[in-house]
Amino acid sequence: MKRSYKGIADEMIRLVEREQLKDEKLWKLAAGQFAGTPDDADHGWRGEYWGKLMRGACMTYQYTEDEALYEILRETVLELMSYQDREGRIATYSKEAEFNGWDIWCRKYVLLGLIHFYEICREEELKEQVLNAAGRHLDYVIDHIGDEEGKKKITLASDAWQGINSSSILEPVVRLYQLKPERRYLKFADYIVENGGAEGFDIFQAAYEDRLYPYQYPVVKAYELMSCFEGLLFYAHVRESEKWKQAVVRFADRLLESEAVIVGGSGCQHELFNHSSLMQTGTKYDGLMLETCVTVTWMKLLYRVYGMTGNMKYLEEVERSAFNALYGAVNTENSTCGPETTFDEVHYREVYDRAVAGRGGCGQVFDSYSPLRSGIRGRAVGGFKSMEQGKEFCGCCIAIGAAGTALTAFAAARNSKKGIEIGIYLPGQIRTNIEGVPVKLTVEGDYPAGGEVLVLVEPEKEADFEISLRIPSFTESVQAEVNGEALQDAQPGTYLRVSRRWKKGDRICLSLCWNARLVFGMENPEDDLSSRHVAVLYGPLALARDQRLGAEGRPVALGDGKVSAQKKEKGNIPCQCLFDVAIGGEAFPMMDYASAGKTWRRDSQMEVWMQADRG
Repeated sequence: MKRSYKGIADEMIRLVEREQLKDEKLWKLAAGQFAGTPDDADHGWRGEYWGKLMRGACMTYQYTEDEALYEILRETVLELMSYQDREGRIATYSKEAEFNGWDIWCRKYVLLGLIHFYEICREEELKEQVLNAAGRHLDYVIDHIGDEEGKKKITLASDAWQGINSSSILEPVVRLYQLKPERRYLKFADYIVENGGAEGFDIFQAAYEDRLYPYQYPVVKAYELMSCFEGLLFYAHVRESEKWKQAVVRFADRLLESEAVIVGGSGCQHELFNHSSLMQTGTKYDGLMLETCVTVTWMKLLYRVYGMTGNMKYLEEVERSAFNALYGAVNTENSTCGPETTFDEVHYREVYDRAVAGRGGCGQVFDSYSPLRSGIRGRAVGGFKSMEQGKEFCGCCIAIGAAGTALTAFAAARNSKKGIEIGIYLPGQIRTNIEGVPVKLTVEGDYPAGGEVLVLVEPEKEADFEISLRIPSFTESVQAEVNGEALQDAQPGTYLRVSRRWKKGDRICLSLCWNARLVFGMENPEDDLSSRHVAVLYGPLALARDQRLGAEGRPVALGDGKVSAQKKEKGNIPCQCLFDVAIGGEAFPMMDYASAGKTWRRDSQMEVWMQADRG
C-alpha cells in the first residue's frame, strides 16, 4: 500500500526527514560510537542511538521513498558493518566490560536497525551482507548469554531495572528468526520468555494471570516493559501461542485502564508507570512526564495489538497519542529557550539548549517530556549523552521519535481480508491492489478538527470489494452515504463496512458530529491543590490553554458543568485549530495541545488540566 498524505501527518514526517534523518553528520556520530576504543568509564546507552534512528528512518523511507535518504541509510549501514569485529561483535562496550549495564539493550537496537534496513534494501548482495552481519551479531550474544555453564543469565546482564532492558532483545531475535529461520534463534527466544523478562519476577506470566496492573510490578520502567511485550507478541505469533497472545492483550488492557492520560501516552513520574490515569493531574512531577520514548513505544505496542485483535479501542489510543502527545513533542520551530527563573529550570534548560543548538549538527527535533499541568515544554532531554568530546549531543527521545511520526501514516489505513480499511482520516491518497485490481482512494476533509469526510474511490476497473470506515467512539451522530444514497448502519464505535461493486468516481460522504467534552480528573492523593481538575476534549484532540491566549493558570468556574466549543479564526498564533470554549458560562480561548507551548518559554506556558473552582 502506498500512501501520500497532506496536512499535519505528512508535515511532521517531512520535517523529521529533512531536519534529522538526512543529516549525514548525525549518522556519522551515531555509527562512530562503535568505532575505536570503547569508553568503559561510561557504561551507558549511547549504542542505542544508531538502531533507533535507523528504525525510524527506514519506516520514514517506506512512506516518502526519498532516494537521498536511502543513499544516506545505505552508507551508514556499510559504515556500521565495517566496525563488526571477527567475532561478530558490534558494541560500545569492551569485551572486559560487556554484558553489563545497557550493553544488550544497545545490541538489541543494532540488531533492529539492521533488520529494518534489510526490509527496505533493494540490492540482493547487500541484503545478504546485512543479514549475515545481523546473524553474527546475535550469534555472539547467544554464545555468551543463557543457562548453560559459563554463560551469563540474561536478567543478570544488566544492573538496571531487573534486567528487562536486556530481555527486550526478544523482538529482534524473533524477527531475525523469521528472516533467517535457524533453530538456535528460536531456542534463544524460548530461553528469554522462560526466564520471565525480569530478575525475580515473571512479567509475562503476571500479564497472563491478569492480577496486577503494570504499576504494581516490582519493575515499572515503562519503555522497557512495553518493549518486552512487543517482543512477546512476535514470539506468540511464531510459536502460535494463544497463551502469550492473551498475555499481551491483557497487559495492553491493563495499561489502557490504569496508565492512559488525557493526551495519549503514559508515565507521569518521569519515565515510570505510576497509575498515570490517576496521577496525571498532580503537580509533583509537573513538566517531567510523558517521555517521548514511552509515547512512541506505547503507540507501537497498541498498534500491534490492534493488528492482532482488530479492536478499535487500540487504534483510537494510537490516534489520540499521535495528534496530541507525539506531535506536541516535535520541535517545529528549531527553538531554543529563553532565560528561566528557578534553579531546576536553568539546569534542565541548559541541557536542552545544548541538544537543540544547531540542527545540521545533532539538533533536537523531539522534546523528551510534555506537561499536562501549567508548565513549559522542553524542560529536559531524556537519555542525554555527549557523542563527541562534549561537543555533539543526542538523547533517547531524539532518536526514537521518527518511528512514531512514520507509524501514524501507516496506522491510518491498511488492507483487510475483503478490501481496505480506513481508520484515521488523514487527507491525501492511498493506492493499493485488491485482488489484482489497482485502486486509488482520495480522502478529503479537515479531520480531526472537523468531521466532514469525503472518500473518492477510483479502481482501475470495476471490482467487488469492501471499504471499512471507522466511526469514532466519540462521535455523537453520523450520516453516511454512497453516491448520495444514505447508509443506515453507521454506528459510533464500529466500522461501517460497505461492500459493493465499485467503479471510478464513486463517492463516500461521512458527516461525523461531536461536541466538546468536559473530563474530570480523578481525585489524586498527591495533588497539592484542593480543587478538582478538568480538561476539554474535542474529538480526538485535547485542548490546551496557552499564555499567548490569556487565561492560563486561572481557575475555571464550573457553574452548571456544561461545555461548548466554537471554532474561531487562528489569528497570528500557529496552531491546528483554535476554539472559544465556554464552561459554566465563562468563555476563554483554547488551542489543540500539539500546537500549545511552542515558544518553549514562559510566554507560551500551557495547561491541559485546569483547576476547577467548585465555588
